[in-house]
Amino acid sequence: MNKKIWSKFSSVHKAENDKKKFTSFLNNKKGFELSATVIVLLVITIVIFIGSLFFLRTFFTGAQEIKGEIERSTQEQIENLLRSGDLVSIPLNKKTIKQGNGAIFGLGIRNIGAQKDFTVISNFHKAFEVDGKTEIQADPWYINDNWLLYSEGPYRLDSNELKLVPISVTVDHAIDDSCTSTKSGTYVFNVCVFKGINMMDCDLEVFKATGFPEELYNKKVYQMLVEVP
Repeated sequence: MNKKIWSKFSSVHKAENDKKKFTSFLNNKKGFELSATVIVLLVITIVIFIGSLFFLRTFFTGAQEIKGEIERSTQEQIENLLRSGDLVSIPLNKKTIKQGNGAIFGLGIRNIGAQKDFTVISNFHKAFEVDGKTEIQADPWYINDNWLLYSEGPYRLDSNELKLVPISVTVDHAIDDSCTSTKSGTYVFNVCVFKGINMMDCDLEVFKATGFPEELYNKKVYQMLVEVP
């Protein structure tokens, strides 16, 4: 074979091999990048999953602890009130709590009629300084998220069955996302018991303006008062 032809053929063959090697390298690189992405996503998923388990464990552990605290202190009183005719009861609705500390309010529910579900909703209402007149401008969303801890349910109760629901209030050092310091005074929280699975807010002012909804059990909004010294 002519040397020039052979040389040209060898060059073309070498170029083809180089092209295949380069293509193979790119494919391997893409495969490596894809594998690395999958590993990163897998790690993130595992971290989120573990964090969720920790949150659920902390929440339910806290719920069991506050339930036990209520059972030791006010369960008998709540049950006596419910058996005497009350449908909803918060016998000790006013407590003094220092900043950084918490307290438990006991809510009792008695079902009458057929079996049904109940949902408990508690929302921050208003706050007043020590003089009882000057309103404290607190952020309701912040207070609800950082001061309150309870389970909304739903709670399924048979006829005449009683249910005890613990509501924990922890006085934070702030009253909004801007870290405005918590002032001394009275902080008022609304508590509603709704029939069925209901996610509407427990807003006394709205109910006064538009009427109390049919879903509101006993057609009444209850309140918890927190005195911050």
